[in-house]
Amino acid sequence: MGKAAAVSFEGDVVRIVHASLKGRSISVEKTETVTDGDFDNYLRREKTKEFIVTCEFRESYQDVISTPVVKQQYLEKIVESEIRKTAAQKDFSFIYTVIGEKVIENKKVLEVFYYAVTKEALKAVADRFYNNGKLVKAVYPSVFSAAALFDNATTGEAQMGLFGAGKGRTVFFTKKGAVHFIRNYESFEAEFSDFDIQNINMTISYCFQNFRTSPSSVFLMGDLSGPFDVNTMPTSPLACLSAADYSGCDRETFNQFVLPVASFLASPKANILCRDFKNVYVLKNYMVWSFRVFMALAALCIGFIIFVSGDVIEKRALISPEKRGRADLDSIYAEFIAKNAKMTEFMPLVDFLNKPVPDFRKLLIGLAGTDMGQLRLDSIKVTAKEENSFSVNLDGSASVDTYSGMQGLMTDFTGALGRIPEIKIENKTVNLEKKTFTIEMSYNTAQ
Repeated sequence: MGKAAAVSFEGDVVRIVHASLKGRSISVEKTETVTDGDFDNYLRREKTKEFIVTCEFRESYQDVISTPVVKQQYLEKIVESEIRKTAAQKDFSFIYTVIGEKVIENKKVLEVFYYAVTKEALKAVADRFYNNGKLVKAVYPSVFSAAALFDNATTGEAQMGLFGAGKGRTVFFTKKGAVHFIRNYESFEAEFSDFDIQNINMTISYCFQNFRTSPSSVFLMGDLSGPFDVNTMPTSPLACLSAADYSGCDRETFNQFVLPVASFLASPKANILCRDFKNVYVLKNYMVWSFRVFMALAALCIGFIIFVSGDVIEKRALISPEKRGRADLDSIYAEFIAKNAKMTEFMPLVDFLNKPVPDFRKLLIGLAGTDMGQLRLDSIKVTAKEENSFSVNLDGSASVDTYSGMQGLMTDFTGALGRIPEIKIENKTVNLEKKTFTIEMSYNTAQ
């Protein structure tokens, strides 16, 4: 069963009802009446956050118009356009009801009743709640709240209702549950009188002329439904709207708070609150549900953290003895690191001593076994090129006087060197003046 609060602005007073709702059953829990001037103070004190509002707008626009037969998605735009032309207003909010079809000049058209108010007037009502930290769930024009009671309280096709605040009166005509006509007027006194009967009869006559139907009953609502003394006879039977079983309150409370009680039963289509304010309400509900989901997830996460923390504590208890037993291992490891650092200082020298020495024995044996004649080696220079390949330079001199003699000796010597498998002669030069020579060759120990 949901909780709800409804507010009705009625002249200089504001009537408030707190109730529990279950379907169309209402259980009134608390009622209050405050002056319009004290209402802001009431909102600041009140803990309830959301309100359903009923208001009688002093300036409104309502009429029955004829439109082409179109789909619902296009009808709203057509109605809005007609209101702009008829009411000469650009910034307004409206509600509408399709009340039937008829044929005009052999064309079928829709008859639509609309009710419009300026957004400025609507904002003036809603801001009183928003400025005090409250939210407005819906705003219903007073007629549409009152008309919601006819669904179960009356029988017949057409009905008429009359309610008022002080000397102000509102009379309205409904057919098949839809509002067709609204009329406001001022009476000479607060109580129901013959003047009201005259206005009722005038309204019945107007409705018969325009809708071809007279109301089966005229229901007096709220303060007007009390005892009265009139001399004029109405053209339709008068009846007092009594508290129904679903209202959950006594007759006196129902009569005094009929509009806020009725607003609990009003159709959502009668909510004239403009889209901007509706979006605020939707966003608020979204944030509330998001917060609830967040709190649920947070609770699950906290529970998981507590569960994991218990498991961690248990594992830590098992690990602690092992950790204490590894104290000696830590000291041994620290000693190993220190000695390894010392050994690293001597590794370059060790690597040098362990480096293999190139095998030059074949080269030396080959040179020693070569007949050099009158040639003499002054120096042998060996340079490493790759792992098993070396560059060898032989520098020497000759004890001959002629070029041809020295050339012959060089030819015999290089020929003998070329027969050594590991040696390949790369270049040779002869200086006859100085009687010196140089032989460049490569020596490969891998062959």
